[in-house]
Amino acid sequence: MNADMIAAWAVENGFQAMDSGNYRRHDNVGVITIEIKRMSFILIDERQGLRPRLISRLFKDISLTSGSGRLHSLLDRKHNH
Repeated sequence: MNADMIAAWAVENGFQAMDSGNYRRHDNVGVITIEIKRMSFILIDERQGLRPRLISRLFKDISLTSGSGRLHSLLDRKHNH
């Protein structure tokens, strides 16, 4: 994966562009922010009543074939503590 693919995925999945490389999505459970860096991205999951969850992944660690599925699994709120 690369920065352009992460950005396209974010827009396709309801994230609003904040500025270059930053995307945010609000829902009734909380806020999710994606910050795209040069070689990685950071996902910040801020749910109401819980501590914020921070996930960082290098682009090279997410394969092109399963990239969108792996991004969806990071957002799966059921598996978060």
